[in-house]
Amino acid sequence: MNIRDEMARAGIKLTKAAAETQIELSKTALEDCNKFCKFDTGETRDSSLKASDFIKGRLIWNTPYARHAYYLGEADRSKNPLASRLWAHKAAALYSDKWRAAAKQKFVLAMLR
Repeated sequence: MNIRDEMARAGIKLTKAAAETQIELSKTALEDCNKFCKFDTGETRDSSLKASDFIKGRLIWNTPYARHAYYLGEADRSKNPLASRLWAHKAAALYSDKWRAAAKQKFVLAMLR
């Protein structure tokens, strides 16, 4: 048994488990955030699926008006009854404990493989 080899394997396993957990957490958080996303044509919500960087944990709504929609004005709830300004903040306030528990479970399971 070589300690350096074991440490290298442990480091690789840790890195892989952390990356898998981050991606899964990002996807879950985005799904929850999008429950509250303002909705007219769906373009803003759909842009988040393409623009977000799940490995870095960056959720991005990438339309020319997304920033305005996020911070200003009231949400039209005719197409999405849950629509809200600051939709990611609202989701975080409601679901952050769920996200944390799911990430912890995912990480532990990934490390046990």
